[in-house]
Amino acid sequence: MIKKQNRRYNAHKKTTAQRLMPIAKILSILIILGFTIWGVVKIKEMDFLQTKITWQIDNNLLVAQSHLESKVQPLIKNKYLLLNLIEIKQVLENEPWIATANIKRLFFNSIQVSIKTHKIAMRWENINCKQKSVPGCLGYISTNGTLFMPRKTVKSNAVLAHSKAEQAVITQLYQDYQNYQKSSGEMRIHAFSKTQIDTLIFKPNIKVILGYQQKQQRLERFLKAYKELKKTTPKVKLNRASFDMRYPKGFSLKL
Repeated sequence: MIKKQNRRYNAHKKTTAQRLMPIAKILSILIILGFTIWGVVKIKEMDFLQTKITWQIDNNLLVAQSHLESKVQPLIKNKYLLLNLIEIKQVLENEPWIATANIKRLFFNSIQVSIKTHKIAMRWENINCKQKSVPGCLGYISTNGTLFMPRKTVKSNAVLAHSKAEQAVITQLYQDYQNYQKSSGEMRIHAFSKTQIDTLIFKPNIKVILGYQQKQQRLERFLKAYKELKKTTPKVKLNRASFDMRYPKGFSLKL
């Protein structure tokens, strides 16, 4: 009789343990999962996993590091090993003052960004603008012949250029300017307008209309004529003279 009661007791005890076993397993899994999630979050928060950027900017007056950091922050936050360096480069080079941005990975969580800003070769005004304050009406031409129009402008004594806001026109304008200045030697070009015709202003205020064809030959004729006129014409008058070189064998002169 006692043996039968023990068997019933053991059976009852075994059944209770079996019922508790699944619950224990679930609790164990939840605890492990919770610790795993907590560990992942803590690891992500650890400083050594956060992307660090070393900045090299050639002109901090034109480009603020804090501004660039705000631009790239969405591209590096929580990216870790999945950083897209090409995308970072494109975002930075979209900034008007930036000519090139070179991105180099130093370590899995560290990159170096080298910024080169545009060097001003010419100031620029859009001939289609009536008001200079309108966006797209003022800018600069870089030493690479690139037009850029930043919101932040700087004072410059560079040659003033007038043209349409078309890169092909800008490229030709800059090439022509370099050729004209090389031919003119010590006579410094103060302004250059490229519309349907080319017009130069030499310092201090000598206007030379070259037209739209045979411009280099006409410039050479002007330089010869100017050299001769210096011998006989008062300097005050010659410094504000206007030369129209579009005549086949000569030019018109207004003093």
